[in-house]
Amino acid sequence: MYGIPQQQTTENSVVACRQKKGLVMHVMKERCFVIFILLILLVMSLCGCRQAKTSLLSSITIDGVKSYYMYSNMESGSKEGLPAIIIMGRPVGQRGSVERFADQFNEPVLLIWSGLLEDLPNDTLIDDNNVWEKKRQDFLTSFKGYKDYFRFDEKRIYLTGFSFAGAYAWMLAYDRPDLYSGVVAMSAVSYPEQLQQNLESSKSVVTVVVRGRNDHVYPKRLEQEIKTGRVIESRNPHSKFVLKQGESHGSVEKYWLEYLNYILQFSKPDVL
Repeated sequence: MYGIPQQQTTENSVVACRQKKGLVMHVMKERCFVIFILLILLVMSLCGCRQAKTSLLSSITIDGVKSYYMYSNMESGSKEGLPAIIIMGRPVGQRGSVERFADQFNEPVLLIWSGLLEDLPNDTLIDDNNVWEKKRQDFLTSFKGYKDYFRFDEKRIYLTGFSFAGAYAWMLAYDRPDLYSGVVAMSAVSYPEQLQQNLESSKSVVTVVVRGRNDHVYPKRLEQEIKTGRVIESRNPHSKFVLKQGESHGSVEKYWLEYLNYILQFSKPDVL
């Protein structure tokens, strides 16, 4: 028998190795391509869901203040006479966004995102009285426009917001307690004089204040928040000051829906 020359055997091995490596690379490229396509489809799906929810938004401009609104958990029936939750803030890209609230309630609800604070610089102080006097009047104008346009249930109107916007929602609710049934203030401070001088309003407005014990934004305000919280609880049996152990300024947002659903059970006859 004649053996195969060593050189030819080596060349054949090299060729086989290259072919095998090429096959492996081809398979890997195919798999990477499939994974890439799947990722694209996933992103498109997520964007589609977001756009679908955002597309449910409509807008209304009252005296130069633009607000957005949608009907949540609404399949059919009249859109008049619904409870209304007015959210201080934008419906997209922030806490309190449409994705957080859309179809998350136990009944049909009108959701309104007020643009009241959109023109304020980032360094605006919560207790700036000049700003407050203008904004409280602007909001009353917006509120009248909301009432005329939406014809919501005037016994079930609630305000809410997060951080700066949460403090403003709280201040506005106590400024005109005759208009609102409840307020949920998330990670909001209570030191503004505009709020402290109206704590008597807590008797007729169900108030929920949610704060993280590890709130790094207002760490020195904790003692005062607890004191204010005890006051509002003593004046209204339905009100709550909720201090979440281990939670930070931002992490308490996961409890937002829980407490909005909580205050929805109260209407003006229950709290007057």
